[in-house]
Amino acid sequence: MAILFKDLTPAQTVYVLTKGNELKYCEGSIVSVGQPRMEMPNTTPTPMQMPTMRNVVDVTYSVGDKNYTDAVDVTASVLPTEKNGEVMMVATEKEAIVKELHATLKSSENYISEAEKNVPKQKKRVKECKALIAQLDTVYMEKQHTEERFAKIEEAQREQGGKLDSIQDMLKQLLVKEEVKGKR
Repeated sequence: MAILFKDLTPAQTVYVLTKGNELKYCEGSIVSVGQPRMEMPNTTPTPMQMPTMRNVVDVTYSVGDKNYTDAVDVTASVLPTEKNGEVMMVATEKEAIVKELHATLKSSENYISEAEKNVPKQKKRVKECKALIAQLDTVYMEKQHTEERFAKIEEAQREQGGKLDSIQDMLKQLLVKEEVKGKR
């Protein structure tokens, strides 16, 4: 069974996974754990629903050179928070961080897989949109034709440059052969 925040004492280690633009792992420590208390939720109940109280403890923990305090459910061993401006997961045991990393990995792999499946479809959609816009919008069509002409001119220049390079190489080889013959 996981260690609960309410059972921690000052200086005990907590494990922290920051899920901002980068994933970062670090360890922090408990500064203090308050006594259990009842807390009213911040949400407004509907007329037919009574607000439910929850039993929490105030946990102050240190990560890096900063202290943070969160009201944590008395049965919690993992705490999601955004106190540092990024999504942060604070846990009483390293195994919870490892489980979260596995879940994040799976989620990212699934996202990439889905995105890769949709890229060809979206490329086709872009091509179809451009074709229909060119058919319906004469200004756009003229711009497309101009861009196509420039692309053809640039390609022709690259081809000519390649041919000139090969002619220069051939001339250099002939000059080298002539110099070798002249030295004999």
